[in-house]
Amino acid sequence: MNAIRNLKWSALALSALLVAGSLGVAQGQGEASGADLFQQSYDDEALGKLEEALTALDRLPEARATGYVAVLRRAWLQYRLGRFATSVDSYKKAISLQPASVEAKVGILLPLMALKNWTGAAAAAREAQKLDPNNYLATLRLAFSLYSLGQYGEALMDYRKLADAYPSDVEVRGGLGWSLLKLGRAPEAATQFREVLGVAPRNSLALSGLAACGQ
Repeated sequence: MNAIRNLKWSALALSALLVAGSLGVAQGQGEASGADLFQQSYDDEALGKLEEALTALDRLPEARATGYVAVLRRAWLQYRLGRFATSVDSYKKAISLQPASVEAKVGILLPLMALKNWTGAAAAAREAQKLDPNNYLATLRLAFSLYSLGQYGEALMDYRKLADAYPSDVEVRGGLGWSLLKLGRAPEAATQFREVLGVAPRNSLALSGLAACGQ
């Protein structure tokens, strides 16, 4: 009986050692992969600690730090920190790492627009549309960039396309109205602005647009 009892305890001890060893390997693999640092970055961002969120990425293992996901996240955090030119560079690096990435080609539009680089933003939006022709954000940001360039006719076509696909989108309706107004089509513009105000009576874009229509 003692021999059997000793054998059971030996088996239990061996199992405990194997479990502990496997947990240690898993933890080591997590640390090596940088998963904990990614999580720290997300947690810091959620708390509004953007510098700390960026610093967490700096502590990643080199292979992960230079990978697509880390570079893309770095670009986003740099944008949020107002480092727009640096963010553009990081987004370009992410695109070079994953040329088929729609998210990176849409993401770069944010810092480009913040820099008021409307020509660059329009070109980047069209690159995104080559991969995803009906991408909402690419089309919306292209329309705004074209509007900002004074290309109201082209902006109108993109806003119209979005309005057909997203009829309740007040931002799209507002852009459509302003494009019409800039083209001298005030009655049509006023209709769009009224539609917006019918569901969003405090919408500043529509309110100022309707006033500009003389109504």
